[in-house]
Amino acid sequence: MMTSQEAKEKLHHVTSVVTEPEDNVKFYDEWAETFDENQISSGYNGPVKSASILSSCLPNTDARILDFACGTGRVADELSKLGYRNIDGLDASQKSLDVAARKDIMNELICVWVDDKTIKIASDCYDGLICVGGFVPGHLHSDCFDEWIRIVKPGGVIVNVLRQQWIDEYEPYANNQLEDDMKQKERSMKWELIKRDNFDGGDQQWKMAVFIHKVL
Repeated sequence: MMTSQEAKEKLHHVTSVVTEPEDNVKFYDEWAETFDENQISSGYNGPVKSASILSSCLPNTDARILDFACGTGRVADELSKLGYRNIDGLDASQKSLDVAARKDIMNELICVWVDDKTIKIASDCYDGLICVGGFVPGHLHSDCFDEWIRIVKPGGVIVNVLRQQWIDEYEPYANNQLEDDMKQKERSMKWELIKRDNFDGGDQQWKMAVFIHKVL
């Protein structure tokens, strides 16, 4: 079993080294079976707090939710504990989705690497979307926002949680680039910002930024 420090170092590796999509997928596929154990032992509590944030702005436990970049389903785990049962998951790692499937807490599981292409999901399909830790170096970019807005119903909520560190330091997000892309969607009347916040993810390096938007 990994020590807490070893787990932190592994998490740091995947979120600090920018690699090609296929390399990222391979990394998560190989890590899938021990991912939950390692993440929990690291002290990272992002899934717990993020699920609570979604429940505060989408209290209807019958709401249909997409866990975007769901991995092994840790966020869905926490949503399930809060009474949510209508959850789908999307991730690029099939092995991670296989682990999530064994938990029997999500309905449909979709395996796709998301960039600016259209996802095979109907428009206005979800009441809410949550993405926790999808925005890290070499992973998601703002070109997915249009798809988020398309697949979430008008009036639905989108909760995006990422490390404040990446907003400050990672070139494609830094210098207000990521937040400017969000504001552009506001100016285009695609969504509106409900709340911008931060929380402690369990370690001083895991100061998490939270963006909550309502689709218009």
